[in-house]
Amino acid sequence: MRHIGATRLNLLRTAAAAVILTSLHLLTTGSPLPVGQAGAPMWLIASGIVGLTIGDQFLFSAYVLMGPRFIALLMTLAPSMAAAIAFVGFGQGMGRMGVLGMLITTAGVAWVALGRGGAGPHVSSQVLRRGLWLGLGAAACQAIGVVLSKQGLDRGLTPLGALVWRMDAAAITLLPLGLWAMWRGEPRPAGALRRSMPPMALGVLTGPLMGVYCSMVATERLPVGVAATLTQLVPVFILPVSRILHKEPISTRALTGAIIAVAGVAVLALDVPAPQGAP
Repeated sequence: MRHIGATRLNLLRTAAAAVILTSLHLLTTGSPLPVGQAGAPMWLIASGIVGLTIGDQFLFSAYVLMGPRFIALLMTLAPSMAAAIAFVGFGQGMGRMGVLGMLITTAGVAWVALGRGGAGPHVSSQVLRRGLWLGLGAAACQAIGVVLSKQGLDRGLTPLGALVWRMDAAAITLLPLGLWAMWRGEPRPAGALRRSMPPMALGVLTGPLMGVYCSMVATERLPVGVAATLTQLVPVFILPVSRILHKEPISTRALTGAIIAVAGVAVLALDVPAPQGAP
């Protein structure tokens, strides 16, 4: 990200995902764009612009300034924001067990993220304030994006169809930002784009394709607060990856936070209604 910049990275990964998803939808359904009930595409377009265009731009810019650990801590606010927006705006509430599970899981994830380090003493107060606002903006946009996605999914769109609308809208609205970044002509190290392609390709596969698709399935089938909470477990899942790939030891604090987060997920599951027809 530091090699090619937040805006270029956001545009390239989103555009690549949009092309792949639109082609996949064309091959599987015979139509490049899905059709749902009246108004469904507009909810998803708005979700893509807010959650992916603006939200991811805030998120990547915050990463460049502060690093992923500090921002991961701020992103734990997204589930509570999403649940509050869904309740106030659309009357979608959660049971007591759901609220309890969300709070427990968020506390566990925050404990893991905080234990992996904050912004660090080398960060100036000005950069810290900017990173804080960018991180909070990213969390708010992600929360709003989840709520808007739920409205589109409830109007007859499949998770894949919803993702196509979201990603296409994000790619189109990101294009002016990408052109502006190229026009500015910020100097980049020689071969920066070439060196960034392999990790970016892997990021497209695991992020905008697999990751966001799974989040759409969760948003379709679960209450907004529950789905948003589950998508914030990244700091927990990254622990074994860091241990295996980077030989980083897993601290007692991180392990405790992971256990708390998993316990919170178990409590969340108690609040999820069983599918119709289940015994």
